[in-house]
Amino acid sequence: MAEAFPSPFSHVLHTNYAASPSETSEIHNLLASPRDELSHLTNEICRVQKILNGLIHRRTSLETHVDAHLALISPFRRLPRELISEIFVQCLPRDRNPTRSLVEAPLLLTVISKGLRDIALSTPQLWAALHVFLPNSSFNGSMDVDELETIIQRRREGVETWFTRSRCLPLSISVYLSGYGRLTGSVADFYISFLKSIVSSSRRWKRIELHLSPFFVDLLNTLVDDLKPEDVPWLESVEIFYDAGTENGRASAGSYTSQKPLLPLRDLIIRAPSLQSFAVHHHSQSLHQLQLPWSNLTDLTMKSRCDSSRLTVQQTLNILASSPNLSTCTLGVLLTSIDSGVQLPDIALNSLYAFSLYFTLPDDDLPASDVENRFHRLFSVIRAPLLARFAFIARGLEFRRGIDCIPFKPLLKRSGCKLEELYLSFPLKSQQLLLECLRSLPTITHLCLESCTPTPNRFDPEFDSTATQILDDVLIGHLTVSDDADASPLCPRLRKLVLPECRDVSEKALVSFVQSRSKGACSSTGDRVACLKLLDVRFSREEHLRENGCVFGEAEFRPLIERLRSEGTIVSWKYPVQGDFPYTRFSLGRTAERAIFGMESGDTLAVHSRLGNFMFVWKLYHIGGTLCCIFKNLK
Repeated sequence: MAEAFPSPFSHVLHTNYAASPSETSEIHNLLASPRDELSHLTNEICRVQKILNGLIHRRTSLETHVDAHLALISPFRRLPRELISEIFVQCLPRDRNPTRSLVEAPLLLTVISKGLRDIALSTPQLWAALHVFLPNSSFNGSMDVDELETIIQRRREGVETWFTRSRCLPLSISVYLSGYGRLTGSVADFYISFLKSIVSSSRRWKRIELHLSPFFVDLLNTLVDDLKPEDVPWLESVEIFYDAGTENGRASAGSYTSQKPLLPLRDLIIRAPSLQSFAVHHHSQSLHQLQLPWSNLTDLTMKSRCDSSRLTVQQTLNILASSPNLSTCTLGVLLTSIDSGVQLPDIALNSLYAFSLYFTLPDDDLPASDVENRFHRLFSVIRAPLLARFAFIARGLEFRRGIDCIPFKPLLKRSGCKLEELYLSFPLKSQQLLLECLRSLPTITHLCLESCTPTPNRFDPEFDSTATQILDDVLIGHLTVSDDADASPLCPRLRKLVLPECRDVSEKALVSFVQSRSKGACSSTGDRVACLKLLDVRFSREEHLRENGCVFGEAEFRPLIERLRSEGTIVSWKYPVQGDFPYTRFSLGRTAERAIFGMESGDTLAVHSRLGNFMFVWKLYHIGGTLCCIFKNLK
């Protein structure tokens, strides 16, 4: 490329060469013309820049003028207030109550513009639900009393203002009042004042969710002592979470104490005329004698944190027999025996759609045959023809010996139901039992299999560490679509598979399974195989860990996983982190059931313990997208 300005000194340019006196004079003469042209170009650039700045300023002014006038004819501005209100209502979270946060609806909708703020504040449906968290000194030891009192007072005032905007609509309220320690004096008075503001709206209660430690249970029961059934005419749903771990460190304050935590709102619950849904978690009482309106209930959950307060088999049957209209049911059951001479009732649950059972044994040394007999007696009297979601959990050291049958088989046989979603976590003696179970359920679309091998126990001399593996490549092979003319895959309608404790399945087998089902296919027998939408695996093998923290196989299959994702099949693999436990089990509750059985194709994180955070972020994204459309239309 030719030089723009030829120079006899080009060979020494950009070096450390020092010009001589004669060369210095020659260089000055050589640069006279380039300097003149450089000055001319600088002046020309300044002139053009001034013209450009003027044009930019003019364009900006015109854009502002045009946009201001276009906003006057925006379709959004011509929408009726009622329609805008409905759009705002659709921005509310669907899986929980909204919080007092400016980054989510409804408060987020009050900072868009003055006009939209007026619409939001005048839409009662936006303010008919609320979640409130009240801190306790046990959460933050550095929080002084004055600061805590200020927070409680401000939240009480915020709650009262919030509910005033809802006018006379029924209310959905969730309150987190936890922590423990001695609460006395002015702090207790502020808590009492807050709870009184919640109780004052009892005539509008529709759904109540309470996360409470024992102190607040006693306190709340004292405040509602004078309420009558007619004071809660709309109460349909009550869900209670006891604060785990507070039994040994119970709070005490004045007269609000008792020997053991009672059921919050107990007297109101048993007399509420409209109650349809009741759930209690981590309780330490026996609730089978609770005089609930069993025949009115459509949703029931009773999950205890200790065996002594779990339902016995007979109590479970009594509750189910008294609740014929149940649609969803989750129970913790202590697998006790039933007198062979007792005539068990035939229990028909004709509306039951989702059924989850958590089992423990009263005796660790119970023979396997006795365990199987107790399961058989329980499931042989229940019939649920509409059952579509079923969870069976029997884990722990007391179930360290495998079961030689499918315990719930009598239930499925008597019901004749078309099961769609199945969660299994219990030890089996052989893989063939699980294969036979899945083969009898061709309608399964969502499947979650936790480890089905007996729990290792090094103190048990009878434990066989070489027992046949249940969840391994052989099982995955039976789910894989093959070219074998005589083979048809299990669960041909399967769309979502979750393996939260995967130890003996290889990545290669999983890849073959996903590839065979990623786009749907016809098996060799002509049966239509559904397109797989989600494979969520949590590996629990420590041997996957390298010294640098990486895992074998992850990088190898990452391109394939990304390609499958682009085609609509989500593959989520999680490996143990070095230094942590090999795996962390999660218990199946209402939230986990929705996570496992209700996910869309992109909701892969929701099956694990971070479900709440994930759904929170997803809802923020949804609201943000809605508001972006609104902002665009404002122009």
